[in-house]
Amino acid sequence: MKKISGKVVVITGAANGIGKALTQEFLDKGAVVWALDLDGPALVEIEKRARKVAEPLQTLTVDVSDIDQMTATLKKIVQKTPTLHCWINNAGISGLGGFMDHSLAVFEKTIRINLNGVVIGTRLAAEHMEKQGQGTIVNVASVAGHISAPYLAAYSASKHGVVGFTRALRQELKLKDSPIKLVMVSPGFVDTKMIERGTQLGFPNWLSVLLSTPEKVAKEMMRGIEKEREEIFPTWNGKALLQMNRIFPKLTASSSRLLLAKSLKDFLLLRKTPP
Repeated sequence: MKKISGKVVVITGAANGIGKALTQEFLDKGAVVWALDLDGPALVEIEKRARKVAEPLQTLTVDVSDIDQMTATLKKIVQKTPTLHCWINNAGISGLGGFMDHSLAVFEKTIRINLNGVVIGTRLAAEHMEKQGQGTIVNVASVAGHISAPYLAAYSASKHGVVGFTRALRQELKLKDSPIKLVMVSPGFVDTKMIERGTQLGFPNWLSVLLSTPEKVAKEMMRGIEKEREEIFPTWNGKALLQMNRIFPKLTASSSRLLLAKSLKDFLLLRKTPP
């Protein structure tokens, strides 16, 4: 997708964090953006800002894990903008906490939103893009989809699923000479609500030094999308972790346990109720 201006872009999880920054990045490049999120009030705020400067932004409140809602949402979008150039599956939740401390309902919700939401969005977008003969789908995974960490079992499982799903589907699309380009993005530590939640639960304060900003991640994602890269690793900390894991996998796992998990575990043990 070498030219962004005038292109129609759909972004899920667009009201906060990386999604919000990415929405603004595409608007700055002249794209027509559909911002989707379950957080209606937050969508209203970004819509107000866009209207002040006459930016082409449309917002819709939707649960990405509900196939009926998503089908209806796509129908509304294509009625106004029949051609979809780019669909970005960014919506997600953290599911942070010990596996045995969470109810299975919390685990299932994390999988449903983070993985099933990506699958549903990809399927609906792909069906439409196959018919129109072009399109780019971007699935936002995580470094946690490549490297597992304690107290992130639900999140890590969901993001590993996104990684496996995206890479498998990309091969299918290539085998059938599909006109669809499938991109995967794997951020590392980013200053979002998930990290804020982790800090509240006991992540060490020094972690803040490693954080990238949503705005920097959005710019790196945009650069990768424009260059038509299949896989984008937009944070230096994520790249460093992956490189460390390739060379010293046991050391990486030990570091995760000793540096991050200990603080979180100590905090969780003091709680009477799970997070």
